[in-house]
Amino acid sequence: MKTQFRMLKMCAVSGVFILALTTLPALAQNRRAGSTNQPNSNATTMPQTGAASGSELGNYRYPQADQWIPLEESKRQAINADLQATVVELLELFHDAKQSHWNLRGPLYLPLHEQLQKYADQYRTYADILAERQLSIGMSTDGRTETIVQSANLPKFPGGPLSDRQVLEIMTERIFTIARRVRQRIDSTAKNGDDVTSNKFQDLSYELDKQVWQFRVHMQ
Repeated sequence: MKTQFRMLKMCAVSGVFILALTTLPALAQNRRAGSTNQPNSNATTMPQTGAASGSELGNYRYPQADQWIPLEESKRQAINADLQATVVELLELFHDAKQSHWNLRGPLYLPLHEQLQKYADQYRTYADILAERQLSIGMSTDGRTETIVQSANLPKFPGGPLSDRQVLEIMTERIFTIARRVRQRIDSTAKNGDDVTSNKFQDLSYELDKQVWQFRVHMQ
């Protein structure tokens, strides 16, 4: 009899324990759900503020920022035209130098091959400097391939293998042409009140004249 009573007691205790295990998670879940629906009295309410510029969400155009462009609007177009033309010409020279660098043949292959790579790097560097100057004065730059083809205003570059004499003649003529245009832009940008751009053109002019000299002496 005592044995049966102890067994019943153990079964009752086990049942209560199992019931607790099954109901506690549900109670905890309900408590968490209830807490998220109730406002937190200790939380600080952040004030709602509108955008300072009055722009719609996601519109980052801030017209007042235009006052920080360093040049008068009336002068930007002319200066940008000089910058854009030079960027395009430098990108064209970059491609011409690489085309010559790859396809060069002849006794002067090694020195010209190395020099053409150096020139190509300089063209790319100055194109980047002048393109950034366009952005600095509130304009955009256009270095797309179709723009280069349409506006570089240089003869079509020959394909296929190129002798060292061909490269010297073709590249010297092209560099000389661009150097002459850049010298004119030194004056035009200075007259439009942009000494900064004019100085950049002077730096470029020095490098282009130096390149013409270095190629020219091979033919003299």
